[in-house]
Amino acid sequence: MARSNYGGLDWLKFIAALLVVANHTSPLKSFSATADFLVSNLLTRIAVPIFFMTAGFLLFRRLTGDPSTDRMALRSYLLKILKLYTIAIVLYLPLNLYMGYFHDSWSPYSFLKDIVFDGTFYHLWYLPALLIGLILTFMMYRIMSFKAMLASAGFLYIIGLLGDSYYGIMHNSKGLNQIYEGMFTGFDYTRNGLFYAPVYLFLGAWASKKNTPARPGIVNASLFAISLGLMFAEGMLLHSADIPRHDSMYVFALPATYYLFRWALQWKVPASRRFREWRTWVYILHPLAIVLVRGAARATHLKRLFITNSLLHFIAVCVFSIGISVVSVWLLSVIRKRRLWRISNAIG
Repeated sequence: MARSNYGGLDWLKFIAALLVVANHTSPLKSFSATADFLVSNLLTRIAVPIFFMTAGFLLFRRLTGDPSTDRMALRSYLLKILKLYTIAIVLYLPLNLYMGYFHDSWSPYSFLKDIVFDGTFYHLWYLPALLIGLILTFMMYRIMSFKAMLASAGFLYIIGLLGDSYYGIMHNSKGLNQIYEGMFTGFDYTRNGLFYAPVYLFLGAWASKKNTPARPGIVNASLFAISLGLMFAEGMLLHSADIPRHDSMYVFALPATYYLFRWALQWKVPASRRFREWRTWVYILHPLAIVLVRGAARATHLKRLFITNSLLHFIAVCVFSIGISVVSVWLLSVIRKRRLWRISNAIG
């Protein structure tokens, strides 16, 4: 299947990026705590799994089975992510300095832990998680069958669940508590590249390599809706029992993400590289947009409109995020063109 057939995935990832913005802005908080919980704490939890699954799909569809070629494909993919992560770290250094990141509890160890697992800003954990998850999943792919990959990735996900949304069920197990407390000295959350990413990357690999029977779009949409409803019930039950330590990982997020992904593959929409780049930068830049919106609202005495009103705040952050993403993509394209022009002149 040609890359041009994946316009549905471009739109799905764009929607997922806006869901991440919703997770960090609580759009319905001003109107209903329950509605905001359903959107900001539950619906948004399928966003990052969508990113992981799509990354697994797009990488593993390129693998041919030749070890040398496959390693080159992985290396190329990892280098692109590493480059983006490096740019993001540097980009957020001024905000880190302003927010006191390098004060008090900062140490070389804490900085290394953030680089490898937690991210140097609150949303950047996704990039090292993707790097680690891809390496783990690729290693499993090289030595395991798909059934063994599913079992291994699923086991890692269960470990992650017990450190996340299902943390409270371990309270009566002193041994498990000690193990997890030891783990949390190495990272702050189990929603990382070791425990969270591999199962979704596997699902993407599965979708790229296995010829599953085609279902009508309405079937995939219905299965997604049912799975999402079950995830909502799961999340509400866990929170009502005060079980989560964090709330990124849910059991029913797995089928919800999978069926939404399969459905998106059937959307008849054109693909666009430029749109794809906008989506990436919306994710990277949206915390900066939050700061800009808040600063602008205070400076113009519109705090009541664009900060106190959570829905308008969310909309404004989305608009700012898209706007600065469009500008960033344009600037990057100009830089690329100038670099190519200099290279061609040098050769000429």
